[in-house]
Amino acid sequence: MKKVKGFLIFESAIAIIISVVAVSCLYLTVAKGQKNGQEIELKTDRIYAYHVLKTSDLDQITVHDHVYERVGQHYLNDKTTNQKFKVKD
Repeated sequence: MKKVKGFLIFESAIAIIISVVAVSCLYLTVAKGQKNGQEIELKTDRIYAYHVLKTSDLDQITVHDHVYERVGQHYLNDKTTNQKFKVKD
């Protein structure tokens, strides 16, 4: 009976370890996917803002709570975060 009991405890421990690894991998995948999505959205917003500022006579534009202004050829200033970005044409 002791051999069977020991085997059941060992099997349960292995199952818990596998479950923890699976949940950790799932969490990392979802978190990384959300981070990538946010980065792509910001890049798209910057390119959109630059295009609109380039083709119109506006001094600044607001896109998703960020205020952008054009500060030269291929450069955009985010007034909300006080950062300057180079935009590919």
